[in-house]
Amino acid sequence: MVSRQDFRKAMAALPAAVNIITTAGPAGCHGMTATAVCSVSDDPASLLVCINKSARIHDVLLANGRFCVNVLAAGQDDVSTAFATYALSIEERLERAGGVVAMDDGQPALAQAQVALACRIAQVMEVGTHSIFIGGAEQVAPGLGLGALAYYERSYHHLGQVAA
Repeated sequence: MVSRQDFRKAMAALPAAVNIITTAGPAGCHGMTATAVCSVSDDPASLLVCINKSARIHDVLLANGRFCVNVLAAGQDDVSTAFATYALSIEERLERAGGVVAMDDGQPALAQAQVALACRIAQVMEVGTHSIFIGGAEQVAPGLGLGALAYYERSYHHLGQVAA
């Protein structure tokens, strides 16, 4: 069996898009930085998000039944860091994101993101320390951001054009 340390080192060599997962509803509003996000199918349009069961957003997301994937644009390193900072409230995180717009289902989308996808939870699977949330995409909204923010070898990298 591969050690946790070796596995983490191997995963650091896997470039990943940086996303902010937001959720709002009866259980409240929350958000976090995530790189474990990918498409599942285009028919029906669906994607998956992996979230640690100990994360504060986990149970909020389960109770709300909905989430929004905000794909960060190049240059949004500070937004990613804000949503990964445990000490910041959701209000402080959203303020540092530079503006929020509501998707049709009420999910908060970051205006400066590259794109946002509002999803309804279709299925949840538990694997080890994480839950895999499969969401059916119900709305796609382009943001104002340009390029893409990637995470590789434990640091941010900007792909494509960076907004001024």
